[in-house]
Amino acid sequence: MKIPSSTSSARPPGSIMRRFCVCLIAVLIQTSCTRVEDFGAYWNRGFVDAALQGSWKKLGLPGQNPDDIPGPDQWRFVKDGSSYALQAINPIDDTAPPDEIAQRKADNEQRVSARSLRIGKQLILMQREPGGSQGSIERYEVKRGVLEEYWIDDYMAVAFLEAKHPTAVNIHRNEGEGEYVVIDTFDDEVFAVLSEIADNPSYWRLTCRYKQVP
Repeated sequence: MKIPSSTSSARPPGSIMRRFCVCLIAVLIQTSCTRVEDFGAYWNRGFVDAALQGSWKKLGLPGQNPDDIPGPDQWRFVKDGSSYALQAINPIDDTAPPDEIAQRKADNEQRVSARSLRIGKQLILMQREPGGSQGSIERYEVKRGVLEEYWIDDYMAVAFLEAKHPTAVNIHRNEGEGEYVVIDTFDDEVFAVLSEIADNPSYWRLTCRYKQVP
């Protein structure tokens, strides 16, 4: 999935809901969210992290213009039963053509389900598309009212997989152009592999920061 933004995709296009992904597809192939084709039983192992509740305004990264960093202007986590309804909100330019305004409003109203999963000492945000079992994952931390998003370093992770888990079935390098990690079914094998790198900062890159707002 992909949040509507000015950032172009480095991976194959998907359905309209994939445009709304919690984690955006970066211009740099080596830094991007990780696609999951089926969360399997691990979706039910996820939980609602109270630290995420509410709205978060984009801060970006030190020394960089927030507008140049992939991601929506604001995240909104609203508890919906055993998950969050996660909404990405971008500003609307009233001077834009009517069709663009209508599309932005529609994009802002889209939601995905989100749950947290602890792997090692880290928290992983699972985002699932409506009506399906697929979605994406990313690591996150909440510190003093700031939400930090981390995407897996695909170059490092692919090298790790090829060296340590060359026969892994459900987590592996993509086929075709680029070089990035894909997950078919999130099962015990995937959990075990991710457990080996979850606590190692060499395999993760800080992508964006958000400040909690009223």
